[in-house]
Amino acid sequence: MATKELEPQVETIIAAKRQYLKERMAKTPIEAVRALASMQKRPHPVLSNVSQDSPVMMIGQIRYKLPQTDRLGENYDPVGLALRYAQAGLDAVALFTDATIYEGGLDDLVLVSRAVNIPVISEDYILDEYQIVEVRAAGVSALLLSATILEPGQLRALVSATHRNRMTAIVQVHDEDELKHALSLSPYVIGLSSYNPHTDTYDPTLIARLRAMIPSHIRVMVTDGLKTLDDVATILALDVHAMLICEQVLAEPTAAARLRAMVSANRHGDSPE
Repeated sequence: MATKELEPQVETIIAAKRQYLKERMAKTPIEAVRALASMQKRPHPVLSNVSQDSPVMMIGQIRYKLPQTDRLGENYDPVGLALRYAQAGLDAVALFTDATIYEGGLDDLVLVSRAVNIPVISEDYILDEYQIVEVRAAGVSALLLSATILEPGQLRALVSATHRNRMTAIVQVHDEDELKHALSLSPYVIGLSSYNPHTDTYDPTLIARLRAMIPSHIRVMVTDGLKTLDDVATILALDVHAMLICEQVLAEPTAAARLRAMVSANRHGDSPE
C-alpha cells in the first residue's frame, strides 16, 4: 500500500506529536510506564462479545476545544462531559484530541478513566508502542490506529502491541485500499471514516461503500462523530456495531431517551416512535 501525502495541518500535528513523544520517552523509560500499566484494572471489553441481538454500542465523543474557538464560551471539561454521557446511558466515551496540537490528552485520559465505570477509548494519533503502554497506564480499554499515518509494518506491530496490552485495537480506514490492507491483519474492529486526511474533505457515500466490503465476523465502528439524530438513523441502517456520538446530539432534554429508543428499535427491527 503506497504512502500518500497528508493534508498540511495533519502533517504539522503529527510532527508536533512525534516531538512531544520523543521528549516523554527520554524522560520516562518504557519499563517505568509498563510497571504503571500493570497496576491498572483489567480493561473493559469493547466490541469483543457481539451477538446478533446485541444493541449498537453508543460512544460519546469528548473533543478538545481550543478556548478561542469554543462557540458556546464554555470551558473544556472532559470529566464533566464523560459523566453526562454515562448518566445518559451511553456505553463508552472516546477522547479526541487529534484536531489540534494539545499536550494534555494523557492527563485527560487518566481523569476520565477514573471518573466513569464504562470503557474509555483513545482517539489520539498512535505512532509508537510507547503510547500504547501509556494509554493502558491511563486506564484506557481501546484505541484507534490509523491506517493512513502508519506504514503497513508499523500498523501490524501496533495492532499486536495493543492486543498484548489487553486492549481493543480499532483500525481506522479512510478508503478502499486502506480497508483491504486492514482486513489482511484480521482485526477485531474496523473503524470507518468519511474524512479524507489527504484532501481535508468528506465523502458522505464512503462509509456505506466500505461497510459492504467488510466480512460479517469483523466488528464495524463508525468513527465520524455523528452530530444529529438523523445522522444516527442513517448509520444505524448500515448494520454497524458501534458509532461515535457528538456532544450536540444530547443537547436537548429528550435526546438521550430518543437515542435509546432508536437503538432499541434497530435491535428488534422495529421503527422508533
